[in-house]
Amino acid sequence: MSRARDVTLLRIPNTMMPSRSVLLSSLLACLFVGACSKPAPPTSVNLRKTFRTQLQVEPSQRIPAPTPPKELFERVRYPAPLGSNAAYVTPVREGAKRPAVVWIHGGMDFGLDDFAWAPSPRSNDQSARAFREAGLVLMLPSLRGSDDNPGAREYFLGEVDDVVAAIDFVAQRPDVDPARIYVAGHSTGGTVALMAAVLSPRLKGAYVFGPVHDVSEYAAYVPLLGQARGPELWMRNPVSYVEHLRVPTQVIEGSDHGNMDAFEPLRVAAKGAPLSFLAVPGATHFSVLAPVTELLAKRLMEAKADAPTVRLTDAEVRQAVAAEAE
Repeated sequence: MSRARDVTLLRIPNTMMPSRSVLLSSLLACLFVGACSKPAPPTSVNLRKTFRTQLQVEPSQRIPAPTPPKELFERVRYPAPLGSNAAYVTPVREGAKRPAVVWIHGGMDFGLDDFAWAPSPRSNDQSARAFREAGLVLMLPSLRGSDDNPGAREYFLGEVDDVVAAIDFVAQRPDVDPARIYVAGHSTGGTVALMAAVLSPRLKGAYVFGPVHDVSEYAAYVPLLGQARGPELWMRNPVSYVEHLRVPTQVIEGSDHGNMDAFEPLRVAAKGAPLSFLAVPGATHFSVLAPVTELLAKRLMEAKADAPTVRLTDAEVRQAVAAEAE
């Protein structure tokens, strides 16, 4: 939809009246250069730069993340908007540059613990181990208000900016191909990752498992979100952002049980943005993770930097889930 342009008519004496050709040139400049147009209307993307939330939860304690097995992860600090945040990241390797995935796990505490390396059931494996086992660089960032990170928990607001900072951090690694960086996440982590994809155009792609379109659906777990109204709510909602996506992004969910109700609101809100949806029959919100992250990791590892962004197909995810059931 084009933006309305206001034109103020002035009475100018004939001696000062410009020629028709000058007027025509000025009007063309207004139309094609935008010299006479109003400023762009406010959007969630530019408003969030100055928005200061009143809905925050201070952590009851600040405890460093546990030390991971050194053969699997390094515990590092990455620069985030409020200071230095913790993260687990796979050790640097010599050789060719590799793709990287920044993974945001589910739950309401975006901190780190042994979920990253402890054995998990195939029916609910939120570790993202498939990416590191396939040879990708894997970064698991801890977000504000978790572990010993600075700041309070904002639940789907400032945490998004922390994820963008983590993406920028991993892009500087000597073994990472900066043209093949992805963000991915599950459940609440998928919701955060979806908004981070909007704010981080350097990404090659994004893969979000089971996000919601409206974070007030999490109010049963975080009562604070039930109190959010007006900007406090819509600044946290993915539907407020997805039309600004420029990074190819895939929303994936098990169709047997999960957040399938988010598909249509996100689809409508995305308008022409590169957002696609993949419902996976025979899988739930949790069981979809193991087979589909393994498939995705394989595809991402094989993909070349100059190739189109990997987009999983209905046929291949069905096959992966069917093989899981055998």
